[in-house]
Amino acid sequence: MESITNFVSDIGHRVSDIIHGEDHEQHTQNLNVQNGHNSLLDDDEEVEDAAIEAARQEYESIKPSPQFKMGPILRYQDILVDQRRWKGSALIVTERRDPPRLVIHDPTKSQLGYSSPRIVDSWEGNHFYRYDIQLTLLTHREKNIEYWFETEHGRRVQAPQKWNFFVPALDEGFNWAFYSCNGFTSDVEDPETNFHGANPLWDDLLAAHDQKPFHTMVGGGDQIYNDDVLATPEMVEWLSKDEEERVATEFTADKKQAVEKFYFEHYIQHFNTGTYSKALSLIPSVNAWDDHDILDGYGSYPANYQLCHVMQGIGAAAAKFYILFQQHATFNTTAKAGLSTSASGKGWNNVTHFGKRTLVLLPDTRSERSKETILSNETYEMLNRQVREQLLPTTKHLIVVLGTPLVYPALTLFEDTLETMGDTLSRGGLLGKIFGKAKAFQNVLGQFGPELLDDLVDSWACNVHTEEKKKLVELLQAIAVSRDVRVTFIGGDVHIGGAGRLFGKDSTDPLRDPYHMTQIISSAIVNGPPPGAVIGALHSSAKTYSLNDFTSEQMTEVFNQDVTGEELEHKKLLNRRNWCEVRELPGAKHEYTIRVENVDHVGTKKYPVLVERLETARREQ
Repeated sequence: MESITNFVSDIGHRVSDIIHGEDHEQHTQNLNVQNGHNSLLDDDEEVEDAAIEAARQEYESIKPSPQFKMGPILRYQDILVDQRRWKGSALIVTERRDPPRLVIHDPTKSQLGYSSPRIVDSWEGNHFYRYDIQLTLLTHREKNIEYWFETEHGRRVQAPQKWNFFVPALDEGFNWAFYSCNGFTSDVEDPETNFHGANPLWDDLLAAHDQKPFHTMVGGGDQIYNDDVLATPEMVEWLSKDEEERVATEFTADKKQAVEKFYFEHYIQHFNTGTYSKALSLIPSVNAWDDHDILDGYGSYPANYQLCHVMQGIGAAAAKFYILFQQHATFNTTAKAGLSTSASGKGWNNVTHFGKRTLVLLPDTRSERSKETILSNETYEMLNRQVREQLLPTTKHLIVVLGTPLVYPALTLFEDTLETMGDTLSRGGLLGKIFGKAKAFQNVLGQFGPELLDDLVDSWACNVHTEEKKKLVELLQAIAVSRDVRVTFIGGDVHIGGAGRLFGKDSTDPLRDPYHMTQIISSAIVNGPPPGAVIGALHSSAKTYSLNDFTSEQMTEVFNQDVTGEELEHKKLLNRRNWCEVRELPGAKHEYTIRVENVDHVGTKKYPVLVERLETARREQ
């Protein structure tokens, strides 16, 4: 059905060209993108392949297209290094059945490229269209790719609304941004007054992009806060029931309709709002999801709640729109979007190349989650195989994106620290701050909520996940040793900035230690940070401790001074909003700069963490 719809759409554009007297011959040549030929992939380049500065964008003019309900939204899929090919897509949502083609201008080509809309899915008269984009990369020259729609409201205009994005040069640095926790939870008081809303750090990210463009931005989870799905009348009625009734309640058609309506409308509103909407159309996204993309704490509830009909129905609806809005796909087309599901039948994992020297792994740590498990054995086996297959001879870095930090103060030690804090914070409120949990988590559990630390099991640092954490680390250590790659973790969720590391117990030189793995912690780009009491308690628990017989773990000091210039007592974790800038430097080094919001909510202070390539990997296993 999709192929017939897209064929009819292409014929319609041809007829429109004839009626309007357009250059049908040029358009015909470029219409064959889906049928084998794409002029943007020709080897002939019209410019010298030299490193030159690309033109900049005037961001004030960047807005969502008014002819659609949402979009355009860019997604980065992969680089096929041996073919010098960049793959990605753009997404729109519209009520129209005949959306225009996308026009693509590569400044190194003599002809424009065209991408026809491919219908992905429809919901209640709203249609999702994906535009596939493929481009060739030069060796030394970054490209500024401009794009626009062939018509606006059905007519060609002399000055169409335009957007742009940058693709890297294969032999030059691949630059990207990382963010997480892109919304406010209900416990943040007066976000506009206290934090100047959601825009300040997105403004800072685009300012950095303007200085030196990002080739992608990685959403590490909680790109959208969907906790208010529980505020729909149907869910309020469900929450009013006692525990036994909640668990037994069916996910009826009216509940399904209400939940799907919430997710659809919230995505439309969120992706169309503020500076974030600009970034979505200027920097191609690579996303993994976490609990707030579904519902606060989803996956970590007691089994009777997690597996009940209503919770499973909420999860299915959230997954449907996550795949549509954030991955430009449906459940049936995720493989074409570069996502993979293991033999467990759950989850959408991603392995992608950030140029020729970096491989990025984004496991789906939410879809298979239970109180005891984060990833299934089948998924570990699949990811191990895929990573080894996708590592190139030129790959020097393997980056693992996890929703919650792998290296974090040991929460078994933190339990003792709680007892010394008296009434500084209530126990439940404090735990919520540590785990990024909000009132929605407590609303579902009601009077049957967790009383002990191990009941909040979202974190890798919780005791219940210790063995699985070892399993993941040892899998990656084997890859680092056998393939001579440096492994780095990056994650958010905890609304704190910081860094940590794993390292070999007998190591004397981090550059030659394959077990030396840096953890970057960056969140939140929007949500409010926890109070200082949390930072003090976490520092008290930030000890060096043993992960296994040959590996130790510790937090590292990154923050000698606050953004105000004041000396900090606690230097390992900082409770201010932040995002992370990642630059590939000469010599295959990576510089992770945690950009921490200034007190006046204008601009950021930079805290860099340098990650060197692995020099050798000689170690007895």
